[in-house]
Amino acid sequence: MVMSPNHDASDALAYIESRRRFGIKPGLERTAALLESLSHPERQLRFIHVAGTNGKGSTCAYLAAVLQTAGFRTGLYTSPSLLSFSERIAVNGAHIPLHELRRFTAQVKDAADPLAGTELDPTEFEIATAIAFLYFAARKCDIVVLETGLGGRHDATNIVTPEVAIITNVDLDHTAILGSHTAQIAHDKAGVVKPGRPVVTAAQGDALTVIAQAAAAVASPVYRLGREFAAVGEGRGSLDSQSFSYFGVYHDLLGLHTEMLGLHQVENAAVALCALELLERRGFGSTVGEALREGVAKARWPGRLEVLSRDPLVLLDGAHNPAGARALAASLYAWAPAGWLFIVGVFADKDSAGIMAAVAALAGAVIVTQPRAERAKSAAALALEARSQVAERVPVWSIPDVGEALAAARAVQMKGGCIGVCVLGSLSTVSEAKQAWARLT
Repeated sequence: MVMSPNHDASDALAYIESRRRFGIKPGLERTAALLESLSHPERQLRFIHVAGTNGKGSTCAYLAAVLQTAGFRTGLYTSPSLLSFSERIAVNGAHIPLHELRRFTAQVKDAADPLAGTELDPTEFEIATAIAFLYFAARKCDIVVLETGLGGRHDATNIVTPEVAIITNVDLDHTAILGSHTAQIAHDKAGVVKPGRPVVTAAQGDALTVIAQAAAAVASPVYRLGREFAAVGEGRGSLDSQSFSYFGVYHDLLGLHTEMLGLHQVENAAVALCALELLERRGFGSTVGEALREGVAKARWPGRLEVLSRDPLVLLDGAHNPAGARALAASLYAWAPAGWLFIVGVFADKDSAGIMAAVAALAGAVIVTQPRAERAKSAAALALEARSQVAERVPVWSIPDVGEALAAARAVQMKGGCIGVCVLGSLSTVSEAKQAWARLT
């Protein structure tokens, strides 16, 4: 790969983004061919593999924080990014340096070029996954926390055999690819279960049945939230932190504290803690057990019920499907049951009506907007859906520019027109709002 003489990663990022033209192509054959050309860097690594509909990133953040606290060199691979691509690939909390991103992108491009024009030509996510594996291997990571991109069975990350697999939960999302019923989606996500390796899940109902059957078929033990392990929130929590107790397979931990807000984060933390207990039994030593409490307290995951400002109160949440919006609504209700001003920007392939319905009862006003992304739903179309979901007393304004929407919300807030502002609908909307707030203040 020929790089320009500058010292940023623009060439590398342009190459990675150019692979978007191939779209999303489920299947492992392209990843396998690419990694074969790179001498399989993933085989030098050990993994915790995290799938699920919602909460994957937060669960990964808990896992990585504990493992790093325990002294392990910990890789973290997540997607999508909030502000920059380099966020997706990190070691011990530090994003991949730009010169390393350039170096490994060039290496992957050289391996991918001979596949051009064939059925094995890799996609953007497959390229990014290979870059991550190379970087983690070069840094000699002791363990890698690996988040799926989409689904599980046919996801590029499913090329690995993890120490522990996690399926956070299963709900309706990406239905055009994964299926229109939770059982179908669970079948796809259960593809991360590997023979004899434990699986931890917070799934319920039909989805749990499918996961348990998939695990039984390959003799993998299943650890279920509410059965083999549990967590109980303590008090309402604040805008700074919340407390909970964990009752695990081998450890009980009382009075834990996390700065990751929302009732659902207690569940995500419990799933991570159970996986870490099992990892300890797979050779990572008692040090993990000693680090559980401290790591949970250190964990952060921006853009997920993030407090952007306390006075005035502005929150950001990447909820992009009805299940995520319901979890957000439950947390907001615990602080204030009504009077929120929601700024909503959603992708066209998402259930925007379901997202609106989830938060409608808490709304004092709604501003619909449109992030700068090809997949974004138009603010005009979103406004029609919003008006059909909220009560007639609730005003709905359409402001396509996210920054202008946030400025308008701030003006309403300064006049006492709402309890707080909450931006939701997609990480793209959240990202633009976060950058716009920095300009406003």
